[in-house]
Amino acid sequence: MRSLRPSRVVRLLFLAPVLLLAAALQAQSAADIDKVVSLMKAGNYSYDTTRSSSVWTIHFAGDHLKDIKVVVAVGEGPDASLIAFVTVTEKRHMPVTTDFMRTLLEQDHKMDRVKIAYDADGDLEVRIDAKLRVTDAEEFQNIVNQVKSASDDLYGIIQPQLTE
Repeated sequence: MRSLRPSRVVRLLFLAPVLLLAAALQAQSAADIDKVVSLMKAGNYSYDTTRSSSVWTIHFAGDHLKDIKVVVAVGEGPDASLIAFVTVTEKRHMPVTTDFMRTLLEQDHKMDRVKIAYDADGDLEVRIDAKLRVTDAEEFQNIVNQVKSASDDLYGIIQPQLTE
């Protein structure tokens, strides 16, 4: 019978907790995904799945935006975030003026819980980040409704300044 060399024992001792942590995070991720699906079902939302198992879209018709696509996603990690956002307009349609930026800052100040920001691509978004652990069905509906309404209202305000 072969004996384990000390270096292999050290590697095994290091690797075991890492593998256990990875398994625990994957299990938690599945539970987080199940929770968001149950929250969407409790709110009677018609939602579409995406290529990612932790991202969904909910479509609404707005007064200013014809198709409000609320994206709902689960952030990773031990204290998972619930992220809900709408891309209001793409970067290429926005003017780069101080008046436009001022309008966005004023609207961001007026909004309740939503953030008005540029995403990584430079597109304009309205977003709410929340702790999934404490989000119940009523809170989920509030989050989705606020993101939906704020994005539609914001688009109505900035639409005259947008370019084709």
